[in-house]
Amino acid sequence: MKLFSIVFICLMVIQMAGCATNKNKTSQNNARREYEASKSEINTGHYAQATVDLEHFSSKYPYSQYTIPAELLRIFSAYKDDEFVLSEVLSKRFIDLHPGDVNIDYAEYMLAMSQYRQRTSFAKDTTENKAAIKSFKMLLKDHPNSPYAKQGRVRLQSLYNSLAKHELSIGKYYFDRDRLVAAANRFQEVVRHYQTTASIEEALYYLAASYAKMNMPRYARQTAQLLRYNFPNNSWSSKAEQFR
Repeated sequence: MKLFSIVFICLMVIQMAGCATNKNKTSQNNARREYEASKSEINTGHYAQATVDLEHFSSKYPYSQYTIPAELLRIFSAYKDDEFVLSEVLSKRFIDLHPGDVNIDYAEYMLAMSQYRQRTSFAKDTTENKAAIKSFKMLLKDHPNSPYAKQGRVRLQSLYNSLAKHELSIGKYYFDRDRLVAAANRFQEVVRHYQTTASIEEALYYLAASYAKMNMPRYARQTAQLLRYNFPNNSWSSKAEQFR
């Protein structure tokens, strides 16, 4: 009797293990099928549908080999659908949940790009510009050799150009209205933080001009000399000759 019970229990355990294995295989097959279906939707330009279909993937298949790739795929599909706020949120979530993942550089790049695509013109609010700068700098610091680093540097420079124009335009607005201290502060901001931009020459000229109008000839002369030394053949350097 005891032998029968032991054999029966063993058979039950084997059967349960087999059921679990079959259930796991079914789940993995379903995960693969849904993941591939979402990839096909993206490949045919149905980004919105792919984003929706991938929304609950992680909760449906928490232990699937496709779970993390599906999260990355949803970031991409949301971004391609111009849902930049969503792709930003999803990128931040991925970075928080999977800081050691092999594709973390991609998530950081997509975070920066999502913010980059939300930016406004240089004459308006610069919040997203500055957020994108922070994210691109994080990418370049954490993953300088990433395949996304080169494009990150290009985008970062364009953001610096935009913010430099923003500061310069405000400075010129103040300058034209003889609010010279406020103007000089804006031009100094360009000189301090955006030296790699095309706005630097004009900012130096107007900074020298601001000093001249404030009866600070020594500072005007030093700034003009700095402009001529670094950009000797620039038209702004020629205009700065008056501040000698």
